[in-house]
Amino acid sequence: MKSDAVIEITFLTTEEGGRKSLIEGDRYGCPILVDGRGFDCRFVLAEPSRFELGRTYQIGVKFLDAESAMAELKEGYAISLWEGKTIAKGRVVKLLGGEMRN
Repeated sequence: MKSDAVIEITFLTTEEGGRKSLIEGDRYGCPILVDGRGFDCRFVLAEPSRFELGRTYQIGVKFLDAESAMAELKEGYAISLWEGKTIAKGRVVKLLGGEMRN
């Protein structure tokens, strides 16, 4: 799967209102929110990964509706990840449009 964008996010700790546990595995997906608008995405992971609360990561993402997402996103835009509540905050680092595998 090729990445549409690279994001940099910091997962909120449980005390900050984030998840109760870390994310671990070879698949993960959730909506990315930009100005209140959600775009469903999947992390592009080459191998099983572990994302700990309170830590910052750069991650390639693939959008389920890439055309709509790419029309709205710009490099540097503030984003958040949503699981019924905000679990991470960050920014769009680079738009790839499916050009590279992360």
